[in-house]
Amino acid sequence: MSIIFFLSILLLGASIFLFFYTAETHTVKITRRLALTFYACVGISNLVTIIILAIKF
Repeated sequence: MSIIFFLSILLLGASIFLFFYTAETHTVKITRRLALTFYACVGISNLVTIIILAIKF
């Protein structure tokens, strides 16, 4: 369980970093929107995973 928890935190941090990096660097609207939506979904799913693991613990 602890490995899943740490990997979720790591992936959450990476998705937050990539979210802001993509928002600053990409200018093509459709690519930017798709990337930001993907990173937001990954971040939200990792937050849910962390919360579920914390409740179970």
